[in-house]
Amino acid sequence: MKNWITKIKRFEPENIDRSKYLRLDKNERVIDFNQFFLKRIKSKLNSYLITAYPDIEKTKSLISKKYKISKNNICLTAGSDFALRMCFEYFCNNSDKIITIEPTFGMVEVYSKIFNLKSIRIGYKRNLTLDLKKLNKSITKNISMIIIANPNSPTGTIIEPDVMKKIIVKTNKLKIPLIIDEAYFGFYKKTYVKYVDKFNNLVVIRTFSKAFGLAGLRAGFIVCNKLISKNLFKFKPMYEINSLSCLVIETLLNNPKEVNKHINMIDHSKNFLIKQLKKMNYEYINTSANFFHINLKNKKKEFEKILKKNKILVRKGPGVKGYESFLRFSVGSTSQMKRIIKLLKSL
Repeated sequence: MKNWITKIKRFEPENIDRSKYLRLDKNERVIDFNQFFLKRIKSKLNSYLITAYPDIEKTKSLISKKYKISKNNICLTAGSDFALRMCFEYFCNNSDKIITIEPTFGMVEVYSKIFNLKSIRIGYKRNLTLDLKKLNKSITKNISMIIIANPNSPTGTIIEPDVMKKIIVKTNKLKIPLIIDEAYFGFYKKTYVKYVDKFNNLVVIRTFSKAFGLAGLRAGFIVCNKLISKNLFKFKPMYEINSLSCLVIETLLNNPKEVNKHINMIDHSKNFLIKQLKKMNYEYINTSANFFHINLKNKKKEFEKILKKNKILVRKGPGVKGYESFLRFSVGSTSQMKRIIKLLKSL
């Protein structure tokens, strides 16, 4: 038995019916899909879809065509969290050293502990910029893997392309696997997928949970060179994602306007939020993702009670020292954001 597993703490989620709330806490899509799209999905549901094992290759082919990536460079996964797990399993051995960002996606720390790894955590400065000096200094030949979410969550920050390119070049020279988690791609347009053939160490993770709005279907994929892809394939379950996931992903890939419309609505809502918060003299932090941070100062606890009373779920802010009075709001439609503005005015 792996004795260290007993020391890992995982917390059970709160037992509430989230469908009764405005869900601004998990950066999910909170704008309903239109009925025409849902009817299109329902019309394709049949017994075969439920009783037969999923046709994964068809979905991979569409992803390949959409993003101009060879099928040989793609591994389908059950969300970006499972993609990360596959990377931990493949690249790391017991007691290896890895580099991670702090704070970042919670499963990074969980997997680090499960696989009994030593994490060098790169934190943020007071102005919410990553400590790049420490990051650069920490990249040495004894590192087994580096994980960078870009944009990062919960901060919503990015590493500028020229800096990221230098990190890719340095890690490639030292033959260190570099995992770039692009979960929020779509809201942030820059991607490093095109570099996977040039840099043998590079692995890019994508999810269908954010811009595509399919968090409930648990689907994503890995893009990497053919050799890594071939080896990661060995770690996959029998079937990577289910038939319903395949159906919805294929429908959206064939109807890109549906995804682009959602992204544009989020951008519009952000602009609305900025305008209103400026009028009300609220300090805020915009992000490169689909969420926003607002500084409630000494009214934070009071506002959390107001939100709870009005059945609105939110999370704490960036998770960085000095930003304790901020709350994080997933961005929805303009009408949904108007509810937040109205409650802010009530303070």
